[in-house]
Amino acid sequence: MKMLTRLALKNNKKNKTRSILIMLVIFLSTTLLSSIALICYGSLKYQKDNVKELYGTFYGAYKGVSEEQISEMRKRSEFTEIGKSAVCGEVESEATVSLQWMSEEVQKMTNLKEQLEEGEFPKAQNEIAGERRFFQKLGYENVKIGDEIKLSYRRSNQEKYQETTFVVSGIIRSISEELENQAYAGYVSEDFYTSHFSENARHYMAYFSLSEDLGLNSETAEMEAKELAEKCGINPENTAMNKTYLFFVLSPDMESIMGFVLIAIVVIIFSVLVIYNIFQVGIVEKIQEYGKIKALGATRAQMKALVFREGMMLSVIPIPFGILAGIGISCLFMNYWISNMEPFGADTRTSAVYISVPLLFICVLAVLATVWIALKKPMGTVKKVSPVEAFRYQGEGKRRKGIRKGYAVMSPNRMMMANLAMNKKRTVGTVFTMGLSCVLFVVAVNYTRNVDIEYAARQELPFGQFQIDLSYSTTDTAYPENNLDSVLKENPLDARLVKDLKAIDGVTEVKIGKQLYAYDEKGELHSIVVLDRKRFEKESKGAGVLGTVDYEKASKDNAIFNGWSHFIADTGYEIGDTVSFQLGGKQGEISYQGELQGAFGSINGDWGITEDTYKNLGFADAEENIGTIWVDCKKSDCKNVEAAIKELLENKDHYELSSFEGEVESLDSMMAIMKTMGYSFLLLIGMITFMNMANTMILNVITRKRELGVLQAVGMTNQQLNKMLRNEGLLFTLGSVVISLVVGIPAGYGLFLYGKEAGLTGFDVYHFPGVEILVMIFVLAVLQIGLSFMLSRNVKKESLIDRIRY
Repeated sequence: MKMLTRLALKNNKKNKTRSILIMLVIFLSTTLLSSIALICYGSLKYQKDNVKELYGTFYGAYKGVSEEQISEMRKRSEFTEIGKSAVCGEVESEATVSLQWMSEEVQKMTNLKEQLEEGEFPKAQNEIAGERRFFQKLGYENVKIGDEIKLSYRRSNQEKYQETTFVVSGIIRSISEELENQAYAGYVSEDFYTSHFSENARHYMAYFSLSEDLGLNSETAEMEAKELAEKCGINPENTAMNKTYLFFVLSPDMESIMGFVLIAIVVIIFSVLVIYNIFQVGIVEKIQEYGKIKALGATRAQMKALVFREGMMLSVIPIPFGILAGIGISCLFMNYWISNMEPFGADTRTSAVYISVPLLFICVLAVLATVWIALKKPMGTVKKVSPVEAFRYQGEGKRRKGIRKGYAVMSPNRMMMANLAMNKKRTVGTVFTMGLSCVLFVVAVNYTRNVDIEYAARQELPFGQFQIDLSYSTTDTAYPENNLDSVLKENPLDARLVKDLKAIDGVTEVKIGKQLYAYDEKGELHSIVVLDRKRFEKESKGAGVLGTVDYEKASKDNAIFNGWSHFIADTGYEIGDTVSFQLGGKQGEISYQGELQGAFGSINGDWGITEDTYKNLGFADAEENIGTIWVDCKKSDCKNVEAAIKELLENKDHYELSSFEGEVESLDSMMAIMKTMGYSFLLLIGMITFMNMANTMILNVITRKRELGVLQAVGMTNQQLNKMLRNEGLLFTLGSVVISLVVGIPAGYGLFLYGKEAGLTGFDVYHFPGVEILVMIFVLAVLQIGLSFMLSRNVKKESLIDRIRY
């Protein structure tokens, strides 16, 4: 057996090119598998270790619960912990600011207590706590414990604001980046809440945890919570689950890690094909040597063991280095992930070194199994061939009887086709493995190409760099001037503002979107968005669309559409019903009746009509009833333009300003992690692809060195040799590209449809990765031509005699 080991070692040393290529493929495969495994393990472990700090410890909450219902909850042993909180009202401010009360149990369950930076939570009726940003929105920049502040507060839209004085009792640490138009909350005492709300008017959010004895998992917890809600007299639809906490605390099923498992399986299959192809391509060259060994007395088992040891020896060095590289990549990724996640999560532990020795051992076994599977066919080929057959072995193709077709004149292209036809299995195997790598590239690039942060931001801000929206209410009885009908009649977004915006230095374009108000038969106020053709057709292609959504038909019929398809049942209407409204704007009101032809997934209003319908109804003035203004400029001018816009809006009320840059920034950190994973996967797949391509080209020349020498001896010129090798490479490229397009594009589109159905950010409209595919084709062609050129030069360095004697 020692002789076989030494022989296997000598064979590997003799075939340096093949050995180096196989070792590189094994290294890259090990790196991919170990990094994928450790990233999966690390992300799950990190979340599980920090889930309580990140997401709290409650299973869920019931909305709109009374004291009696909470008492019923306390009687049931299924609930192990119950806490309650309540919204006390809103604070008068340009931002969205509210007052809330949370019981001590809820403070613990939501980790609010852990975020207390200074002082304590309110106990007296006049005490208040909040983030520094909360106080800054009220005009108090450097608030301290014990400071007295004044704010105007009201319990609901049916009341007027009343000035109230508070003493600051606590400062809460800010745990997230400040986003545009975000909401802020101040926390008051239970005495404040009970003194302002009578017993009959008190409604709570009841937070709860469930007993471990119920044996729940992340899927069954919600069903159990809804069943318990019914038993306690609570509407099950008012159940909100803490799904992320449940996912990590309760046993997740295989579906939670199927994405990682699927990628690992693809890597293993791909590695098997590439390693197999590298061994099999050189079988013609080596089979005669194996025949000599067999002629000297080697048994079938020894021949099989020889090939097996050749392959396994090549795994000894790359596997440890691959494991180390995988650990390094996973640690870099985890640190990057955590650093990008922290602004959106709690101030948690940032240890990112998550290494599982058993998991790495499984990766080593998986790589060894991959090499073993790849060697099975070559081992079978070598052990079956007899010494006599080995000397005339030309591959596994069947010999065909008949008349051989010949040509009077042979060209480089005919020589190329003859060689490929003679080695059909090798040619098909090479094209298939290269094609598979290109398929993986096309599928992966379909993912990265369609995760479009700017596109996702455009769903919120469809045009330009800035968006000014009307800020209004539809239920404010205490201050009716805040309601949409009053705001539109005294519209701050008027023609003068549009003119001033256009005059700002750097502004390239200003667009407007119109809006109406509507009273239904019950006297309830609604908002109506007016959609031009472009916006209408864009919204009609979005998710959640119901009914017939056609601009021409809608305009002809003066039809109307519900703005939120998920809540259409709450309106009391069904598609096809006639909707009656009293529509109004700055010009006055008109009676309207129209067919409800469909519903959009979500638009910036309760209902929508087409711009043609708007004109048909008599609202003809283009710069009246403005609901939204979009301002565009060059990116380099954004700061100056934003400052000028804010100056114009300084003395106006009832508006909300947002920027495209702000929308992008809020999405960027979230999406950067997924794109990094996608591009890293593409890079490693590309390297494996190049190894496979290089191996095919190199061994194709090495195994035919004598043949090429004979051809040149009988008259083939160097130029013809270059042309033949170049065209062979380009044919491989063409075959790979065809496979990648035929298989990869449908598979990539299927991945996109899955992402869209799952609601992944940025997956809305399919973007064909044409540029990326063209780059792939160009790179493949350049690499093939470059390799062909280098190999041709290498061949020509040897004399014809040496090549013919090879």
